[in-house]
Amino acid sequence: MTNCSNVDARAALAFLKNSGLINMNTTLEQLVSATTTLGEIAGYVLAWDKYVLVVPSVAEDVSQA
Repeated sequence: MTNCSNVDARAALAFLKNSGLINMNTTLEQLVSATTTLGEIAGYVLAWDKYVLVVPSVAEDVSQA
């Protein structure tokens, strides 16, 4: 796995936006009102962390293959 310090955050965000995995138009207020428990909010935060850190790493590995 690629060292997280080597991940370009701007490139990762661009990848996520272009792939449709995230919607930057969603506000934190909309996210919180759409969830019912703190556990759901934490799940979204963990999912975000995973995509920001793991998806670019996997994409980089695939592009180098």
